[in-house]
Amino acid sequence: MPTDIYARLRDLAASAEAKPAEMRPVLLRVTTDLFALHTVHTAEEIRLYEEMAGKLIDDADEATLLAVARKLAHCADAPTAILKRIQARGGEPARELLLQDPQIDRGELRRIAFNGACDQASSVAGRRDLDREIVRILTARPEREVARAVAENRAAPLGVEDVKALAGRGRDDPILARALLDRGEPSLDVLPLYLSADRRERSRLLALALEANILRAGRPGAGVALDEQSAERIEIAATRRKRASFALVLADVLKCDPVIARRIVDDESGDALALTFRAINLPEAAAARIFLIAFPKVALSAEAFDHAMRLIRTVPWRVARRIVEAMIDAPRSEPALFARAHARQPSAEELPTKVGQGERRDSTQDGGGQQRA
Repeated sequence: MPTDIYARLRDLAASAEAKPAEMRPVLLRVTTDLFALHTVHTAEEIRLYEEMAGKLIDDADEATLLAVARKLAHCADAPTAILKRIQARGGEPARELLLQDPQIDRGELRRIAFNGACDQASSVAGRRDLDREIVRILTARPEREVARAVAENRAAPLGVEDVKALAGRGRDDPILARALLDRGEPSLDVLPLYLSADRRERSRLLALALEANILRAGRPGAGVALDEQSAERIEIAATRRKRASFALVLADVLKCDPVIARRIVDDESGDALALTFRAINLPEAAAARIFLIAFPKVALSAEAFDHAMRLIRTVPWRVARRIVEAMIDAPRSEPALFARAHARQPSAEELPTKVGQGERRDSTQDGGGQQRA
């Protein structure tokens, strides 16, 4: 530090006692600015700054402490005692140090990541020097804020399992989903985020799913046709143009959360619904009628309608199934969505039992247009 700056620090320290209380926050800022002009200091300069800041810090408001914390976080030899006093005050200044301060011990960072307060863990999640162990700890925490902070941190070294875990949580968290998708070119690990992806990202995800299907394919596999009763229920519910009712029927057929089914129905591009129709093997003619009658944004755009129908005609059943399973969180080992694909088909006597729950749930909205169990 140049002699003239050191001399100014010494003069400021000498006059600190005489300054009125309202001037002390200003004096602390000025002193910190002078100290932060250089990143390396002599032992005497560090001692002098610590002595002066120690006298002024108790009178500082949060805005002043935040400014001081931001300056000191970039000084590798900032006095530890001052940093600890800022952390002890809590609030935004303490979180800023957790985010930026290189002096914080790795063990302390791991402790905060594991059982620190949510705001503290979120600050740690934003650091640029995280290691894989701390990232794994953070992604295991239940708070959305922490998960979002990890995903938004492009420097965080996310492993495959970390991405998969976060992508599963991103199904019902658009902010988390968008943060993951924005990290770079999408991979199959983020397939559960299909509903949150833009058109380019969806095209990439579909291409990856197609490539994976080619690599592992034995026979293409056409799947088992959707039973007539379920196909009729879907078409009737959709063409009544009551989306809430349609989503409930679709959720019953897919055996998924109605909230997810509603997101598929409300996806204005028609892509997600087209893949869903392909995955359950809804007849192409029925799918076309549904788009033309119930989805005007698709019906009135030749490009959108042709794209939706092309997905139904050309995407292999196994690929559509994989994408829809990821969207609705169906277990891959025994996907409830495709229970009808098993060798044994339900008998006529069994059908009312299989669909009765969804029929009763929908009857209050749709009237008596269908035979009830």
